[in-house]
Amino acid sequence: MRPFLHVVGVLCLPPGVLLASAFPAMGHTIAAGTLFGFFEQLLVMASWLIPWGVLGSLAIFLALLSAGFWLRLRWLAGLCVAVFAIGSAAVILAFGSQPISPDQLPFFLPALLSASIGLWLAFTEHPRGKTIRPTHNPESSSSISPSHDCPPF
Repeated sequence: MRPFLHVVGVLCLPPGVLLASAFPAMGHTIAAGTLFGFFEQLLVMASWLIPWGVLGSLAIFLALLSAGFWLRLRWLAGLCVAVFAIGSAAVILAFGSQPISPDQLPFFLPALLSASIGLWLAFTEHPRGKTIRPTHNPESSSSISPSHDCPPF
């Protein structure tokens, strides 16, 4: 059930992350000043994003998605999902030109769902200093018993 919740949390991330990455990109292109500079910056960004940005984003998405299926990494994957969701919502709120109206709040529901699932997984799956003691193997112990006459070395 927990891997399924992790998948739901990861699948709710892309809308907020894509919009949050579009704000700085558009701010960079608009800062060019002229219409020719705007289109030139869009072309430069597209020529970089097509081979590397898409591949890198896909690799991060698949790594984050697959990490939720391993018990040892699930807490870290949940924490990464929560950081991505909270970070993307913070970027959208910081770069927004108007105050948030009640009509815009449903857009933040996927980010809220991802953050809550990710934080819950990080909290419940984190190893709390659990140590596993080795089991006793009679074959590995020596047949010579320690003498109580000699002091230990």
